[in-house]
Order: sequence, then C-alpha cells, then structure tokens
Amino acid sequence: MKILRALKAFSTALAALAISAVSAAAVEAVATTWLNVRSGPGGGFGVVTTLAPNTVVNVSECQDNGWCYVEHAGPSGWVSSTYLAAPAASGGGASADPNCKLSLTLGPSGPTLSLVCGDGSVTVPLPGTPPPPPPPPPVGDQACFYQDPNYGGQEFCYGTGTLNSLNATFNNKISSVKLFGAARARLCDNTNLGGPCFAVTSDTALLTAAINDKASSLAVHTGIWLDVVPLPLPPVLPLLPVTHSTGAIDLHQTFSANLDNGSIGSAGADIWYQAVTAAEKYITPRNGAQLALGDGSNRGYAGCRVASFSGAQISLNSIPVGTYVCVKTSEGRTSQFRLNGYVGTTMKLGYTTWTN
Repeated sequence: MKILRALKAFSTALAALAISAVSAAAVEAVATTWLNVRSGPGGGFGVVTTLAPNTVVNVSECQDNGWCYVEHAGPSGWVSSTYLAAPAASGGGASADPNCKLSLTLGPSGPTLSLVCGDGSVTVPLPGTPPPPPPPPPVGDQACFYQDPNYGGQEFCYGTGTLNSLNATFNNKISSVKLFGAARARLCDNTNLGGPCFAVTSDTALLTAAINDKASSLAVHTGIWLDVVPLPLPPVLPLLPVTHSTGAIDLHQTFSANLDNGSIGSAGADIWYQAVTAAEKYITPRNGAQLALGDGSNRGYAGCRVASFSGAQISLNSIPVGTYVCVKTSEGRTSQFRLNGYVGTTMKLGYTTWTN
C-alpha cells in the first residue's frame, strides 16, 4: 500500500516532468557538487564553466560513456552524469511514504525515472523514451579489425575462418586488431594467405610496420597456427598529447573561427561558416587549413593525426548535430571540433587543438 500511495503522489510530478520532456526534449536535473562543464563528452576536453551545487540544468543528450550535454543560464556543455540527480519534489501534500524518493538515472538509452521506496523501486520511463535494448549476445571466438590505430575508424569482426581476399574498404588498410575469446589472427601481405604472414595473439593497438596497412587476406583461428612469423611486441605508444587550446565557440553565420586560440574573425582563421543561400551552407577551410570529416566519429588526437585531410569545403547537410570534424589548422596543429547544436543560425561548437 505504501508503494501505491507513493505512486499516486508521484503521478503529479511525473506528469509535469513528462510535459517538460516532450516540449523541450530535455530532462531537468541538479548538480550534486561543484561540477565542471566541459566542451566535449570526456575529461580530456576543456572546462567552459563550473556549476554550483543544486544548480538546475536541462539534460538534452547522454552518451554511452556516462557524459551528458546540459543547458542552463550560462555556457552549455558536457558533464559527468555521476554528479547529477533528480530535482527535489515540489508542491504540498505528504501522502507519499517519507521513505520514498525520486531517482533520475541517465543511461545510453535515455533518462529514466525511478520511485525508490525502502529496499524496492518502481521504474517509470519518460514519455517517448524507447525501452532499453536487450543485452548483446555473448561474444565468442572472433577478431575485430580496424582501419586506424587504437581501434579507430571503420571496423569489421570475423569468427573462426579464412578470408582469402579483403574488400576495398579494408584491403591494405588494417592498422589495429582486437581479439575475443580464444581467437588468434593471421594477417598476410598477399591474397589467399600468401606472402609474408604475421600472427596476432593479443590486442594490438598498432600493427608492426611490416603488416600495418598491408594485409590483403587473413584467417581467424584458435590454438597454435604453425609456420607463422610472430608479430613483435607492439610499440610503446607516445605520451598523451598536450592540449594547446580548447573551449566552446558560438560561430555566427558568415563568421570565421581560429582553432589555434578559439577567437572569432581573426586573421589566422581556420574555418568559415559560409552561407551561399538559406539552404546551401558550408564549413570552408581558410588560410591553408584542411578538413577531414571521415565517419564523423570522435577520433581524438591519434585518429585526427592520421586522417585524410583536404582543402575542400564540407556541406552542413553532411554534419548533423553530434558530428566530429578533424582539422589541420593554418599553423599546422591537429584539431577537432564537435557540432553540439544550433541556436537560430548560430552553430555551437566544442573544440580541442593539440600541440604537435
């Protein structure tokens, strides 16, 4: 009966929150401590502001790593959901069990509300939130192959068996390998497992130069494969890059931004928000800077450093909200920005530029 009374008292608060979620596509939450707001979804991005305890924010997006994009009366950005909680219940009435409380859970499938009473809980999904996906099936013996170092870029996974030739997407383009279960991999320079072949017996963030970006066929197996030249130990990866400049940029239509220092309209600008017509708009490199869209994922320093750059402009139709773009700045530094959203025609960007 306590749970039923608590649910009845909870319905009014839930209805109000549901209206807010539908109309604003966001969920209210409060900071539980002094909380840094960063320009991107991770601790490696720069701090744009700090929230005081009990500051109310709107959560509009959450990623699998537990970082959420929040909006408030100040610079918006990304915070760790560990330090967010549901706002305190408001309004009169004490019919609910005092041992019951509202709990906000922020997960990769979207926010959910829980009414927690004593040792049990009743979970109520927000309106419009799809049910969480079923857990993935257990991974068996397989290997996953990646185009970029550190398991970045496009990937494919393969169970035990032989691929006598790789397609154009991965032929001579594999740079890192992850193994699952008891799987081992054999990478060969030529088709049909011909030419020099090398064994991968553990996760390898960067293949040796003898086979990096050179494999044309492969096999995935368990146990020992005789007559295979073992790969040398993976090289020691360099220390984490040093951040040269990072922050948030509000880039107005027809304005330019300098990603070496975060300024707007300076002589050394790297990107230009070009508007040809109301429907035809571009990000255009300036002053010798170059762009690399790739698959729009977060490639960080390691991925952007080896990206395929071009001086061509990129249509905004190819950059939905949440897309990352690598940049080689006019001063030769490696940089990356994320399109966080729009306010009118103004783009809200979060960027980081590293010291090469």
